[in-house]
Amino acid sequence: MSEYLFIQSQDPFYETRANHQYQLAQRLCEAGHHVTLLLVQNGVTPARQGAESTAFDTLLCSGVDVLADGFSLDQREMGSAVLKPGVTVADIGTAIDAMLAGHKVIWN
Repeated sequence: MSEYLFIQSQDPFYETRANHQYQLAQRLCEAGHHVTLLLVQNGVTPARQGAESTAFDTLLCSGVDVLADGFSLDQREMGSAVLKPGVTVADIGTAIDAMLAGHKVIWN
């Protein structure tokens, strides 16, 4: 099966395409692919505890690896302590590593 890295920079509370990307990532994971979602820029907002995003919360329970860019978190004064369970802090180098490894990278 294939390796996918989704990079989400959109806030799902203002951009409905983000929810569609969450659903696509979940479907690919359910089909047996290894899927990672890297949240960058405003894409980190649904990862905060207390943020209510049904599509994102469903994704968290689907087996997709969810990462949040540390720099984006710092810019929004969000530390790892405020993240929902299942979200791991990473850096943008994750995207470079995935590209070099030949993963399919989808950026929104």
